[in-house]
Amino acid sequence: MTKHFFVLNPAAGTKDRTEKLKEAIQKLKLKDSCDIFVTDGVRAAENEVFRYLEEHKGDFVRIYACGGDGTLSEVVNGVYRSKSSDCAVAVVPIGSGNDFVKSLDIPVQCFLDLKALVEGDLREIDLLVAKDAENNERASLNIISAGFDAAVCKGQEKVKKWPMVSGKTAYNISLVKSVFSKTKHYFVLNVDGQRFGDSAGPYLFAIAANGKYYGGGYKASPYSDISDGFMEFIRIDTVSPVRLLSLVGKFREGRHIDEFKSICTSKQCKTMQFVSDKPIDINLDGEIVPMKNPTIKIIDRAIKIILPKV
Repeated sequence: MTKHFFVLNPAAGTKDRTEKLKEAIQKLKLKDSCDIFVTDGVRAAENEVFRYLEEHKGDFVRIYACGGDGTLSEVVNGVYRSKSSDCAVAVVPIGSGNDFVKSLDIPVQCFLDLKALVEGDLREIDLLVAKDAENNERASLNIISAGFDAAVCKGQEKVKKWPMVSGKTAYNISLVKSVFSKTKHYFVLNVDGQRFGDSAGPYLFAIAANGKYYGGGYKASPYSDISDGFMEFIRIDTVSPVRLLSLVGKFREGRHIDEFKSICTSKQCKTMQFVSDKPIDINLDGEIVPMKNPTIKIIDRAIKIILPKV
């Protein structure tokens, strides 16, 4: 039996769309079983998805993550924790960034069509998983990183509390603030079990990418393929604040890898590890999680997503 499970985040974007989404779901007049869950706090979506999949073992569950990248990340972590293969995840991008969906080569507007998603086909894609020395474990569809951009995301959460500031604007404000205080980060990097480079930094940041975009449209990993079984490892050395500001535009466009080879290194790999004497703030799809020596691995075609019927 097929079940449709809609996860609605009222805090996503600049306004609460819960009632409009409920009306749109009712208009679908689904013949299959349909349930709606409205999130009410951090990890609520993750925990409810896990509970729902445990309760409905034997059914195939189509889960619709109605929110931003944070909502999608929680839904994916609920799926990962459940270890269920009888489910698929759809993105309904009503958040402020909506970065992951940009890697799917389908207009973002198509993912707002609930009927097209309900009738959509499934695609198996890869999944990133970070696990540290204390067995903390988180999954990510998109990008995992440490360094400058994690500091930017951490600052973004504070800026988002300012009146009339959206997620994208908050990211840009935090970015400018961090340019003058968060550009030097120290950690050893192991890639596929081998130490990468001769020093422990300072680095601007390092990322493990499955998708292409993060931070509200920055094309951090232009050559990523979400179904090739590899992550893209990218490391950028520390530069001066003035030079960093001059590079931001090209980083947004995804030109950094080809045009800044003196400071930017990239490599396809299966695993990477951050090693440091102190816990490192890890950015997982906008969520900052302190981790001790986390190892990140790519799991080939580990999760199913729903693509809208176009």
